[in-house]
Amino acid sequence: MENDRMQQYIHWFREASPYIHRFRGETFVIVFDGDLVREGGMERLAHDVALLVSLGIHIVIVHGAGPQIDLSLERHHLKTTRVGGKRITDKDSLLPLREAVGAVRIEIEAALSQGTDATPMAGSRLRVVSGNFVIARPIGVIDGIDFQYTGTVRRIESEAIRKHLSAGDTVLLSPIAFSPTGEIFNLLAFEVASRTAVSLSASKLVVLGNSPEIRDGKGEIIRQISLSDVQRTPSALPLADLLTACEMGVPRIHLVDRNRDGALLLELFTRDGVGTLISKDPFEHIRPATLDDLVEILGIIRPLEESGVLVRRPRERIEMELDRFMVTERDRSVIGCVAFYPYPDHGMAEMACLAIVPGYQKEGRGDQLLAWCQKEARRLGLSRLFVLTTQSSHWFLERGFRLADIGVLPPSRKALYREDRKSQILVRDLAG
Repeated sequence: MENDRMQQYIHWFREASPYIHRFRGETFVIVFDGDLVREGGMERLAHDVALLVSLGIHIVIVHGAGPQIDLSLERHHLKTTRVGGKRITDKDSLLPLREAVGAVRIEIEAALSQGTDATPMAGSRLRVVSGNFVIARPIGVIDGIDFQYTGTVRRIESEAIRKHLSAGDTVLLSPIAFSPTGEIFNLLAFEVASRTAVSLSASKLVVLGNSPEIRDGKGEIIRQISLSDVQRTPSALPLADLLTACEMGVPRIHLVDRNRDGALLLELFTRDGVGTLISKDPFEHIRPATLDDLVEILGIIRPLEESGVLVRRPRERIEMELDRFMVTERDRSVIGCVAFYPYPDHGMAEMACLAIVPGYQKEGRGDQLLAWCQKEARRLGLSRLFVLTTQSSHWFLERGFRLADIGVLPPSRKALYREDRKSQILVRDLAG
């Protein structure tokens, strides 16, 4: 049991390693509402933030304070009114607003200042910086309603923030900002976070909420979704600001359940994550292999060669034939490959070296690579696709291939046929 636990730890650390290297020096903006602080989740989050900073990641935290503002207004015997999801902030509300936001900010700074030996933040010594990094302006009158001291972002002082991030500071932004004339405005944390992520060219905008993930018709979490698809998908979150950030260049938006311990780390350092990832570009796609993919391709096919599923190919041969390979890339990692060898003089093409990383099999990725080979063969004007296999004949038979004898192979391919492997030859007609 202990050995299994240790092996799981080693597996996780190895899986996380590419992300650790990739994220160093990048900027992440993390936004959460006041409920996370109110419900006592800040201490655990502080531990995870300290770890991210120790890995060389630049962190900007944007917090909300909705429930705290509501409570502060109630103590001052003031009522609050919301229109279209926005709070109308009158002059009398400014004092309770400052009290609530200030208290939340102090609590967050206190959590991030931990560093005793009894905590996971031992030795972290995070420096937290707040300031007038957000310049605001009033929303004004909308549909006849004066929002008074409720504002919107005019600009982000990005250069000032970058200087602090470069110095190793963690920047904390509140949902209060100031105008050039010194007026105070109440802002939406989502808008502050989105505008900040765009202004800093952040690589990730992470939303920690109460089950904020996008779900399908069965209630299952959609792990990855493109920007174009999410605009047609219902969500419990007001996504407008987030989607605008994605449209304006933030590559990844992560919607993560703050109620799950370690959710931030699981989302960032595992290949599939635990929340919903919104991306402008496809999270997973098929593309031509490059020399940078060689090690990953070898790592995928070597176990299959050792077990006899694939014929052994020297590393040098694979390197020389990389232009024949297509790979399935998932979040910058290769999880599948196939080789395509056309024989135009004989109207045929060979599909070889089809392999998918364990854990991503039986999810249609082999079918996607097969579909690519069929499409490419048709594009080249070829009429048949063939494959040689020792253990996967049923998979191909189920997809329209038929058994054939060696005589169907092009002469140059026939000369390479190994009798000792007794590979079955399967052919599929591509007409129509």
